[in-house]
Amino acid sequence: MVVWHVCTVKKLSRYLGSGVILPPVRAWDNIQQAERMSRHSGRRVILRLCFPNDTPVLEGHSGQARISRDYYRFVGL
Repeated sequence: MVVWHVCTVKKLSRYLGSGVILPPVRAWDNIQQAERMSRHSGRRVILRLCFPNDTPVLEGHSGQARISRDYYRFVGL
């Protein structure tokens, strides 16, 4: 499934340097929710990630967010 992860430029730099996103990896089911989160939090970067279809729903967030407890391999942009 395609999900949307919101982060800062500093975090993106860490992801690129290490090659992974450390768990827990939280992401939104749709781009509109990710954009809303970006505006509210001031995090300017939205990344498109692919999670397995059985990734659990993150409690709260109207059932529109997912959480992965695994390392996410991040190759780059």
